[in-house]
Amino acid sequence: MMAEIHVQRSDFAKATAVPRTLVPAPGQALFRVEQFAITANNVTYATYGVGMAYWDFFPAPEGFGIVPVWGFGVVEESRVEGLAPGQRFYGYWPMASHALLTPGRISPRGFTDMAPHRQKLAAVYNGYVPASEAFGAEPVQALFRPLYTTAFVLDLMLQASPATLLVLTSASSKTALGLAQAAKGRMRVVGLTSDANRGFVEATGYYDVVLGYDEVARLADGAGQAALVDFSGNGKVRLAVHETLGARLIESHIVGDTHWDVANAAALPGVEAKLFFAPSVIADRIGQWGADGFEARLAAAWGAFIATLDWLKIVDAKGPEAVIAQWQAMVGGRIDPAVGVVAAV
Repeated sequence: MMAEIHVQRSDFAKATAVPRTLVPAPGQALFRVEQFAITANNVTYATYGVGMAYWDFFPAPEGFGIVPVWGFGVVEESRVEGLAPGQRFYGYWPMASHALLTPGRISPRGFTDMAPHRQKLAAVYNGYVPASEAFGAEPVQALFRPLYTTAFVLDLMLQASPATLLVLTSASSKTALGLAQAAKGRMRVVGLTSDANRGFVEATGYYDVVLGYDEVARLADGAGQAALVDFSGNGKVRLAVHETLGARLIESHIVGDTHWDVANAAALPGVEAKLFFAPSVIADRIGQWGADGFEARLAAAWGAFIATLDWLKIVDAKGPEAVIAQWQAMVGGRIDPAVGVVAAV
């Protein structure tokens, strides 16, 4: 049975499996979404669903949204020349059992969804590439490939910064872990996390120092310019970091909202906090290096990172009820940071 997971936009914890019947028209292909990851990144998509148009990729009835996810899909039925049943692709899917796409620009490197409503949206989300284990096991790709791309371009941006101290909130989140691993050795990397996750974060070895959220005042020790990358979206923590570092804080970047339910401060002292949008940075770097140059640099960094994932525990969630339960646990902050949830509706 085909089904979509509809999430209430006003309360992300409320989600329902809704039956659907999808039939491809000429120029369309029906995909079965085989497996996808549920991470804090998906909560960020929901949080910024309106402001950054994440809800627009896979439209849902008024008041509801379909959360975009990363993973693998297989062609079940095709009415597109050059695309055959059984072909498998990695890309951006709805949290659903199936997806109806309008593939165009088909080549050995994949295709682009040419659905009219997606042409005004960020192009980086519209590309689908052939499934390949050249990037590692597929569950690991589903969990980390999009998040590490964000971590990679964040690190590229920070390489041009004169800051010698890097502070990461929500230090146990997968994107923060990727950035910490990439930046350590070039910058002093400090992670802020909850008491419950502190042991895990320290054990990864990615951080020079790990502090609890109640220890932000310790950032005042030391010297040198600092950069903050906020993955938590917790306004109180962000304010505390700005106040503690004062003029030493020369960059403040907002990436995620793992603490989506905590209101942000209206105003911050010191440097302006800027929202980081990975697709625009990726587009700039591809313009500078070309697609092949960008992919080569990313692949080298990715290989170094996945070699460190001996701490990862993959948990499968099969079926609508299991998927909804894992989504609700992620929204509620009840997922062990060492766990990677790989799901299929």
